[in-house]
Amino acid sequence: MPRRQGYPAHTALLLLLTVAIFAIDAFTRLDTAIAVMYIVVLMLAASIWPRTAALALSVACVLLTMSAYLIAHGFTVHPSPAGRALVSIGAIGIATWLAIKCQDTLDRLRQRQEALRRSEAFLAGAQRLTRTGSFGIKVPDGSMVWSEEAARIFGYGGDAAPSMERILERTLPEDRAAVRAAFGRALACEGQIDFAHRLLLPGGLLRHVHVLAEVSRDEYGDCEYLGAITDITERVESEEQLHRSQIQLAHAARVSTLGELAASVAHEVNQPLTAILANAKAARRWLARPEPDLPEAMAALDGIVQASERAGQVIRRIRALARRADPEHRPLDLNALVEETLELLQRELERSPLELRVDLAPGLPEVVGDRVELQQVLINLVMNALQAMAAAGATGARGARLEVRTLFDGGTVRLSVRDSGPGIPDSDCARLFEPFFSTKADGMGLGLSICRSIITKHGGQIGARSTPPGCTFHVELPVTQETHAHEQ
Repeated sequence: MPRRQGYPAHTALLLLLTVAIFAIDAFTRLDTAIAVMYIVVLMLAASIWPRTAALALSVACVLLTMSAYLIAHGFTVHPSPAGRALVSIGAIGIATWLAIKCQDTLDRLRQRQEALRRSEAFLAGAQRLTRTGSFGIKVPDGSMVWSEEAARIFGYGGDAAPSMERILERTLPEDRAAVRAAFGRALACEGQIDFAHRLLLPGGLLRHVHVLAEVSRDEYGDCEYLGAITDITERVESEEQLHRSQIQLAHAARVSTLGELAASVAHEVNQPLTAILANAKAARRWLARPEPDLPEAMAALDGIVQASERAGQVIRRIRALARRADPEHRPLDLNALVEETLELLQRELERSPLELRVDLAPGLPEVVGDRVELQQVLINLVMNALQAMAAAGATGARGARLEVRTLFDGGTVRLSVRDSGPGIPDSDCARLFEPFFSTKADGMGLGLSICRSIITKHGGQIGARSTPPGCTFHVELPVTQETHAHEQ
């Protein structure tokens, strides 16, 4: 590593000192080893000159010592002056070796300091780019350290000392209990800390962070935590935006499905309206008799009430499908959902001759989910099956068949829809749920992709397999924890 060149004044001072030592050693009668003073010159030179210059000065000092002896004593060997000269030359050699070793040590130290500085700069840059700060917690006193990026995430300056009070000051009030609980686990050294919470910074800025810390041991075996805090605000906002987009897309798909089910919707609404009209006419006839038959009239009016309630239920189901709202996950009876959906699709099922088999497992445990979204999945699967069989020209003679089954398998409720259509090649089964992939000529390839998104959000799985002569779609949903514990 090149050494820093000395200032001209320092160099001139070293040269003057060298000349003065030479003059005293050569032209005075002092009975001392004056040349040993060259060590001072060498040490000063080694601190400001590069190695080659220091070595050259060392050689010059040896030559000057020998020259001073020759000037003072000629070529005659005088034991005492000659001994002092040899001692001085030896001291110069040793001092030179020590100076070179000192230079090497200092150079290595400077290199390590520079490497450490670069490493810290790279780490700080990486933390800024990834929005991840680091921190440490000593146990059991709870003393903390954090990086500049960690302080910035909490809205403090880089020189701000970390403390639990400052962290809680920036934590959203609703999340402070969780932060205190995590800090308490850390003080008790109870293993890994992994949680997310929200910060409320000055100015009303809301920030989402994820904290991850692992237990470590210092050289004395004491517990401490080393961790990282990551600003995940952009990721959370992106996920929320994606969630809103998925809701909008699912709503658009439901509205499109309602358009396809216009005949079934009209049929479902027309049936109770027809019953209302018939019962109203009957009630008028019973009341218009010379002697009104009140029991029969009351029965007709009860029929009107029942038909009105059924019409209201149909309208509510249709409105639920058409409404765009956030999903509401509640315990659901999947069998009841299947029956309700098939009633809504009754007209579509009657339009083409087929054999419908519905096999619902009795005592099926409840699942947690959104009724409208799960109904949308079942409608999509049934409509796809009907369209597949219609496209293949399935008829009653051929044995067109649609099977809808539910069963309980361990901690999972399974729903399957099987048709007797043309089937799907195995190579396409794996791609059915990809966006914009469709086996239909006029298909957009979004229905099954939306179904997969819905089932995934419900913690379940959806898949398809070829079951000649048709295809079977199956949905797996986890049961509620309470129901599963009771079953166990």
